[in-house]
Formats: sequence, structure tokens, C-alpha cells
Amino acid sequence: MQTDPAPKKTVGVLMGGISPEHPVSLVSGSGMLRNLDPDRYAGFPILISKDNAWTWPEVPATAIAGSTYGVDSAEKAAAFIASPPAGWHTARFPDFRVFPRCDIMLIGLHGIGGEDGRLQGFFDLAGQAYTGSASLGSALAMDKITAKRIYQSAGIPTGRYRVLARHEYAGARASLEKEFGYPVVLKNPQGGSSIGMGIAKDAAGLDSLLASLGADSDRLLVEEFIQGREGTCGVIAHFPPVPPTEIRPIQDGFFNFEAKYKPGRTEEITPAGFPAEIISEMQAIAARCHEALQLSVYSRTDFIYAPGRPGGSELFVLETNNLPGFTPTSLLPQAAAHAGLSYAGLLTKVIEESLAKSR
Repeated sequence: MQTDPAPKKTVGVLMGGISPEHPVSLVSGSGMLRNLDPDRYAGFPILISKDNAWTWPEVPATAIAGSTYGVDSAEKAAAFIASPPAGWHTARFPDFRVFPRCDIMLIGLHGIGGEDGRLQGFFDLAGQAYTGSASLGSALAMDKITAKRIYQSAGIPTGRYRVLARHEYAGARASLEKEFGYPVVLKNPQGGSSIGMGIAKDAAGLDSLLASLGADSDRLLVEEFIQGREGTCGVIAHFPPVPPTEIRPIQDGFFNFEAKYKPGRTEEITPAGFPAEIISEMQAIAARCHEALQLSVYSRTDFIYAPGRPGGSELFVLETNNLPGFTPTSLLPQAAAHAGLSYAGLLTKVIEESLAKSR
């Protein structure tokens, strides 16, 4: 007797968002929507503007497997946000009279409002399943200062740092010069994609960063500059350790926003050419970071490998991304592909692990 095939799960793909990483999220989200397995899922776009208006097709429950609803690129997504199609729903916080209910929300957002736990908490209250880590882990990982303190308490190697409060910005230069010297790294603790960070090479650069970054944040994270080779390593639930990637900026000196997203600005080498023992250590530490920050499903941790550095450790954690980039050429999909998991397969893995967690 022939049985009917299992109904396809409806997947709302969130993209855009309110953070400065809005354009990157459109690339991630449109790539996710295009690459969902049509035998398993019927996806539809949920487009979020920079001022937090949500737009989605009229009846998500009748989503058609394989359809992108016209959102097949970041450019199309941006155009639909600017001018929503006739008949689509639009809602804005806090006035959600309608809601894009689905089997699971596939979060293609980055930064504030998508990666920091607030959206995850909203979905928890709404009883809506979603991909990735829960609200607590998301908040812990997103705040770089909190994450640093957790690394320290868990015995995870990370560079020396200091936290500056707003009232300390004006007179901080002399003490920072004494404590860290030059170059020195400054970060907005809530920034992402290397937005809201910089490296000061002299007094003028330090004053400039204190003024520019401090204008948007009540706290700043100051870190020692560690000279070395930059790498990153993903963690995927119930999947063997993936190979790390070495990152070699060509023009920019460090892996800043332009180096990450503009062609020709960086080399990304997967698998990384680090010594075998360093690769194993990087994979183990990435898993420890994932656990210490209470993350689930997937994450990616960034490192500096500083061979020959005095003091014992040669590997230092920079930060952990709880919703790493998900364009087809992003670092985690690259690493997964080398481990035998295609971009579409990685999407399926993330969705199914997240559904299992929500159950």
C-alpha cells in the first residue's frame, strides 16, 4: 500500500534586520532561501527593514517548495523591502496583529536585533521554533566583554583586555599606552562583521577611535594586539569537527568588514595550513567556547595563532559567532563543504537539529 509523502515543513527565512549588517544578511538570507531542500521544505522570505518592519507573502501555510517568491538575490530582497509587493503582509514591532507562523524560522540575520538574544526571546514567548542558539547563549556570545569573561572563567586562552566605561574615554589614552602600547585594538562590544572596531597604531589613531567608537557605545573593549596568523573554526552539532580556515587579509592588515565581503581583499584557505597539533587544539577550543557560552546547533570561533609567543599558549580566542555568515561562500559553509556537507546539506542539518532542540 502506497503511503502519502510526509508534508513539507514550512520555513520562514528571516533576512535584513536593523543592524549595520543588514546588507550582508540579505545575501545570507536569499542564499538560504534558494538552497532549501525542496523535498523537505517549503520556504518563504521574511524581509526585515532597517526600521524593523517585517514583510512576507500572504499565506505562508501554502508556501511552495522550491519557490523564492521573487527574492532570489540580495538586490531583489532590498527592492521588496523598499516597495513590498501587493498582497504581502507588513507588520512592525510592537503591533503584530498578524504573524508569519511556520514550522521553523531560519534566521539569516546578523548583529543587533537578530544575533543578540532579543529576537530569540520574542520567538520563545510566541511559541515559535527557530534555528540556532537560544536567547541566553545568543546574548552571552554577542556581548564581547561578557564572552571574554566567560573565556577566562573557563580557562580558554584569550588576549589581555580592559573595559572602559563612557566616563573614562576622555582621559584614557595615557593609561592605555602604558598598559598595551601600540598597536592596540578597540571594539564596540556589540558590533559584528568587524563593524565597530579598529586598530590604533599611534596616539592620534587611539584618540580617533575613542571618539568614533565611543560615540555609539557606553562601554568599549580594549584588547592587546597579538601578532600572528588569523584562523576560524566552526562547530556543528552531532557532526565531526570541521577543518579550520586560515584568513589572510591582502590589503587591510586585519579581517575587517571590507576584507570579509569585498572580492580580492583576503585569502581564505580551507583546510588551514596550521600544524596538525594546532588544528586539533583549535577544534577542541572552538567546542569549549560553544559549550561555555551555552550555544547550540552551530557556531564559529575566531582565533589568532602566534607561533613562538613567550608565555606558553600560542593560540588565542578572539570571539565566537553564534550566527555566523551563511552566504554560499561564507567561512562555515566553506569548512562544512570540505567535511563533506554541502551548503544545502548544512542548511538541512541546522534546521533539523534546531527542530529537535525545540521539541
